[in-house]
Amino acid sequence: MDSRMVSLTAVRKFRQPLAEYLISGLDDNDKWVRVIAAEMLGALGDPHSARFLQPLLAGWDSDLRLVAARSLARIRSPQSAGIPPARSCEHCMILLVADEALTRLKLDQASAHSL
Repeated sequence: MDSRMVSLTAVRKFRQPLAEYLISGLDDNDKWVRVIAAEMLGALGDPHSARFLQPLLAGWDSDLRLVAARSLARIRSPQSAGIPPARSCEHCMILLVADEALTRLKLDQASAHSL
């Protein structure tokens, strides 16, 4: 088996536990652990992690917001579909925050209607 196939098999095998571990890092007390975890989630490309990255877009930390935006663009999950990668768009942060706000508004409206 060629080395690329071995690497791909290893990534598939460890993707879920690695994603779970990195998601837990998003709550760490150390800012740089959170930043690295968010960056690595984007590199991993697991669509499940998008829902954990989106709340970071509304946070106070600009480094974390930027990394979360880049990671969401890399993942290209349904939540961030249609938003171009951060490198090619000077207004991507605005688009990502607007997308998050619209998602929250829809959820709020849906829960209000169910009452």
